[in-house]
Amino acid sequence: MSPRTIVVVGSRGGIGSWVRQRFEAAGDEVVGLDRETGVDAGDPDAVAEALSGVEPDVLVHVAGSVGHGGIEDHTLADWQRVLDDNLTSSFVTCQAAVPGMRARGRGVIVLTSSVMGRQGGNRLSGPAYASAKSAVIGLTHHLAKDLAADGIRVNAIAPGPVNTPMVARLSDDELHTLLDQVPLRRVAEPDEIAAAVEYLCSEAAASITGTVLDINGGMWLG
Repeated sequence: MSPRTIVVVGSRGGIGSWVRQRFEAAGDEVVGLDRETGVDAGDPDAVAEALSGVEPDVLVHVAGSVGHGGIEDHTLADWQRVLDDNLTSSFVTCQAAVPGMRARGRGVIVLTSSVMGRQGGNRLSGPAYASAKSAVIGLTHHLAKDLAADGIRVNAIAPGPVNTPMVARLSDDELHTLLDQVPLRRVAEPDEIAAAVEYLCSEAAASITGTVLDINGGMWLG
């Protein structure tokens, strides 16, 4: 297979860096968008500038941020930040990538939900995170249906706890509380998630669209 152009949103993050490494190892050209490199993926102008001249074959969105506590602990700014980082940035980057994919009659998009978007979450991640990640699933389903005739596949992953800074921020007691909800009693490694992304972007998954791949140690069974 010829090298592809892969746009990875959140390419410096705990999962995104492993996604980037996997595609680079396969010989693909990776274009990374990350706040660490000055690109806010929720800003259409910043994304358009970063992708000027880029024709992505694949878009992988693995950026995001998390909250904490209950609804009483969130200001409107807290709510908006988490929605923008997880949901709005997914919308903005998809909107930027789709026209070129549609013109070429092919493309793959993988978005990132969470087990917290499957089952309502908890106070370790907060209400905005659960809401945003649930909405990512709705966006995935809509795009999969709407873009199928254009040869574009759209799927999502929904990880449980992963060994990234998002989990590292938890206290020992909080981590134990979280693991009590995971039947396999383990935190996934980021390369496991990257491997699932790589599969969804491969020809082996050519008939898979509109799917949410759960990678959560049995934390949610749907």
